[in-house]
Amino acid sequence: MIYKIPLILLLLVTLVTNSQNFSTDGHMIRNAEIATVSGNSVFYFSELSGSISLYSLEGKKIWEYQTQTPAVIFEIKAVDITNDQNDDVLVASGDGTIYALSSSGQLLWAFNPGHKVRFSEIAVVNNNNQIQVFAGGNDYKLYELDDQGQLVSTTTIKGVVRKIEAGNFLEANKPCLFLLTYNHDKYRWEFMGFLDAETKQVIKQTSFKNDKLKEVKQSMITDIKVADLDGDNKDDLLLFNDLNFLAQCIGINGNFDIITNFKASNKEKQRYAHSKGVFLANRKEIVLQHGGILFVLDNKGNLIARNGTRYGSPVHNDFVFDQRSNQLVATGEVDGGNGVYFYNTLKDKWWQQNHPLQGRMLEVAQNLTTLYQQTLNFTLPDYQKKSNRDWVMITSKKVNPKVKNLKGGTLKFVVQKSPKENTDRSSLVKIIGKSALKRDKRGNYNDSREDIVKTAIEYEKKGQAFTFWAGHGNDPFYLQIETMEKVLEVAPTTCYGFIYAEMDNTEDPRVVHLVNEYMPRLAKAIRKNNKAKVYFRYKNMFWAATSHLPLWKNLFFSGKYKDFLIPASEDTSNRVQDLNLAGRIGMHSGGYVDDFAMRLVDDNPTSWRPLSPGGQNSISPYLRQGVAMASYGARYGIILDNSFTKGEGLDILFALMKSGVLPVVERENIQSISSWHLIKDVDEDLIHSVDNHHNLMQYKSDDDNAVFSVAQMHWAGASVPENDFSNIGLGVKYRWLNYIPELPNGMVPIAPVESKSFVESQKLPYFISNGKVGFDNGNKINAKTFSKTIENNVEEGKKKLPILVNGAFWSAIEIDQNHTRIVLVDQGYLDPQDRAVRIRFQTKQPVAVQDILSKETLKPIDKIIALTVPAGSMRFVDVTY
Repeated sequence: MIYKIPLILLLLVTLVTNSQNFSTDGHMIRNAEIATVSGNSVFYFSELSGSISLYSLEGKKIWEYQTQTPAVIFEIKAVDITNDQNDDVLVASGDGTIYALSSSGQLLWAFNPGHKVRFSEIAVVNNNNQIQVFAGGNDYKLYELDDQGQLVSTTTIKGVVRKIEAGNFLEANKPCLFLLTYNHDKYRWEFMGFLDAETKQVIKQTSFKNDKLKEVKQSMITDIKVADLDGDNKDDLLLFNDLNFLAQCIGINGNFDIITNFKASNKEKQRYAHSKGVFLANRKEIVLQHGGILFVLDNKGNLIARNGTRYGSPVHNDFVFDQRSNQLVATGEVDGGNGVYFYNTLKDKWWQQNHPLQGRMLEVAQNLTTLYQQTLNFTLPDYQKKSNRDWVMITSKKVNPKVKNLKGGTLKFVVQKSPKENTDRSSLVKIIGKSALKRDKRGNYNDSREDIVKTAIEYEKKGQAFTFWAGHGNDPFYLQIETMEKVLEVAPTTCYGFIYAEMDNTEDPRVVHLVNEYMPRLAKAIRKNNKAKVYFRYKNMFWAATSHLPLWKNLFFSGKYKDFLIPASEDTSNRVQDLNLAGRIGMHSGGYVDDFAMRLVDDNPTSWRPLSPGGQNSISPYLRQGVAMASYGARYGIILDNSFTKGEGLDILFALMKSGVLPVVERENIQSISSWHLIKDVDEDLIHSVDNHHNLMQYKSDDDNAVFSVAQMHWAGASVPENDFSNIGLGVKYRWLNYIPELPNGMVPIAPVESKSFVESQKLPYFISNGKVGFDNGNKINAKTFSKTIENNVEEGKKKLPILVNGAFWSAIEIDQNHTRIVLVDQGYLDPQDRAVRIRFQTKQPVAVQDILSKETLKPIDKIIALTVPAGSMRFVDVTY
């Protein structure tokens, strides 16, 4: 939809040098561009997933445009392509389209190559008033368009496009293209060099083996800007990087010489603190944001000043500089904000200006404070009994005394330690070979078996519950089996078990040994104390697909270890969290495990890491993620304390649990499962392409023709096809940050085909696939055809639900035979906003409906209740029959 204000109004804008901060009336600002319209500076903004808008510097919205399909907007570029002296805007969308919008908000053209692609970069060469638009993404092609959006040429390239920039990099008055492509999700470029814009031939390139770029090779490049850093009338490239959690800024000229070099000190290290920056042309200075610190550098990288502290100030999504008014502008917040903040660079020590939070993230903070206070005042209604099972949170988090005083639930806190034992491994080598000697480079193996056991004894004496991280895909043998058996023996009441992460490779003899030899022995030792569990953290789509491979299926779906296996998710670089969630719910609700876990991790929030900003100040994404999983049965939590978060933090989650607002959910009490997706003979090629998440070089033209489609790393941010299970069944429209799917059909769990009889006993519809294709009477059906089967089954299932919710993530939980609690959660992980929700009562009508925290009485009209879930928050509604 387009909202327009006549451009003549822009002529009334007076030039100012100290604009007031404002927030847009849209949602998360991802990209910003300063443009010129009617001779004045204006903003082009893009939101996370589909909206483009034009604003004056004073915060007046001129127009807004919605792209056709929800997907990540990766880049926008302001350029006059209509030759009317006003800057238009070009848009690169993950939906596979390059959009051109005029300065008045009209769609000029939209280019799509006719096949599935994820566009992420655009650049414009203007050579003697001849416009060339270049675009690239994940299909190994560089597209050239004219100013009418017509395809001019297609050039085959190597690698997935990370950056395309136009500039006078090699000659002062002759533009060319800079092209950077990657073959790895964080490091290792496939191509870095300059192309002739006319011929598309390589003019100059550098190898990844170039030693003078050693520091660049070790960095994750999170932002790239073009500027003349050294005043030679030629453009240079300014790279803003994350170097092992340190801020880094490197400037490179057309000869690949480093002309600017800055690296922060170890005291300023911040975990997954996204680096963004901009060049201030009026001062010939560089501004670099890294987490809570703003660095000001000269053009050679020498530090001039800094402001802020580690894990301090809000982290912004973008920075732009307006040369007319000499204002630096910080836009958006990485937790989902729509704020716009100004710095007047003409003032002395301009960087010392600290801006109060505003806009959406202030609204979210206020909503969460309200939620927290209401939860602290909550008491269990007469019809709700306190569960006799504990919430178990593995965290070092200290809890507010007000939370401890709540009486509606029991919360057990468990510390996690990561000893790595130095015990000789010769016995393991004899069994599985020299691979047993491989160690995780991220840790030091300094702990003896005796020291580890002694630590367990000390915890037992103090009564301190604990877990040990026991292994990783890099090394499954942090702890050897004899050590774990001894730990369980000496700490029978305080050892809550052992954690494993990222061991998905069924061809690894170490993994095979752990599953076949360690697990039976652990089972015997664990069942003696009846408290310890084994927690498995896996990412990608392990719980939806990989877990159905024979080795894992025997472990997780045999029922042999259901009493102590705890599936969790390792979502550091995951695009398919919705599938992992549906898979774990399938395991739990299908009776294959007794519990599963949430993991609220402060890594940068998933997807393609260089383009996925970290440093969320708000607890809202993690809180909502945790509540979503808990509302379907996750009773355990594997939690890292996020240093960036402010306010009440995870105390809100703990208060919801301890008060009983969030009840411990038993599988038989979930009333919002509508249908089932059963897995048969899971497709290994699909699994391995997704599990191999560091490898970007996997593009296939039929990646979209799969039941679990476009799940590989190079598709991060792309729109999900209409034939995809996530889209049809769970309401997921693009693969970026979908841990909180909308569930317009209720929950559709994923489980093995052996669940068929159980599902039939529940009188629920189901469909069968191998992740790639579907099955109909044993015959394979391609995903695009099979989509109708999925659609028919979820439609049938949702009609049978007693309650159906649209507009938010939801769960319906039976409290007793006459009461159901509906949990409603804003599903925008990094796109928080008020959600208009409709609750429909389908099979029986309630006698009362109440928001249990606000005490508001809700009255159905024609069997429907309409309400709003506050931005970044949630509501809890009890239904009485």
